[in-house]
Amino acid sequence: MAIKFFGHYLLDEEIITAQQLTEAVEYQSEKNLSLGEIAVRENLLTLKDAETINNKQRILDKRFGEVSILLGLLTQEQIEYLLVTQKKEKVFFGEVLIFKEFISEQELEKQLALFEELQQIEVVALDEKIEALDKDNIIKETIGVLQKLYPRIVHDYIKLVSVEKESENNGIIVVQKMRGDIHLDFALQPEDPVALAISQKFLKMDFESVDEMVLDIISEFVNVILGNIAVKLSANSVKVDLTPPAIIKSEDFQLKEYFSFNFTTTQGTLKLYLKL
Repeated sequence: MAIKFFGHYLLDEEIITAQQLTEAVEYQSEKNLSLGEIAVRENLLTLKDAETINNKQRILDKRFGEVSILLGLLTQEQIEYLLVTQKKEKVFFGEVLIFKEFISEQELEKQLALFEELQQIEVVALDEKIEALDKDNIIKETIGVLQKLYPRIVHDYIKLVSVEKESENNGIIVVQKMRGDIHLDFALQPEDPVALAISQKFLKMDFESVDEMVLDIISEFVNVILGNIAVKLSANSVKVDLTPPAIIKSEDFQLKEYFSFNFTTTQGTLKLYLKL
């Protein structure tokens, strides 16, 4: 069994249906608001202020509250109020399933225990694979930044599911290179629904297909991720420069030179290719 979200596990085990999974995920998404959304609702920030903080987060590796204080838009007391409110209102996936009577509490506890046991085994195996490939902890840092920024920007879950030397790849790939004390080639290949989700959150616009604008946004997304990695390295006196992101077709991508890190999100799959 590949690493997956609990909802997908329940679907595969035929505990819930695809319709129930979609309904539960949408309900949870509607109820679990971000700090920015709560701040706007509580009239502590304007929508423009919240977007300013979110945009700044793309550059700085800091939490929403830290950035809002840095910009002078919220106080520490207000942040604490927002955090308490968010925690009080948080709805967990299992609670949604019980609330909607998709599963009993007893069955939920049983399946969750089985799921966590299986996931832990696979997480350990993944960690061992990464450690065998890693060089100066760069791979772990890179994966960590992607896993941190993706939820912040897209407001979606992301999980590493496999590590491969070669994997099947189709579609457009965005490549950016880091040069200097460390050489790192970074490439990202999102499925179309993931590319659209990233673009919609980036520009607060709706996109129907992966066009040139979407590709430009994915390039900027890649630049944000690698830029954050460069900042982390610079803090440790490692000197690096970044080349501009480049969009290439999968048939022109030298896949054999890269390691593939495959992620799943609720929108679809996302492939990260790294070459050190």
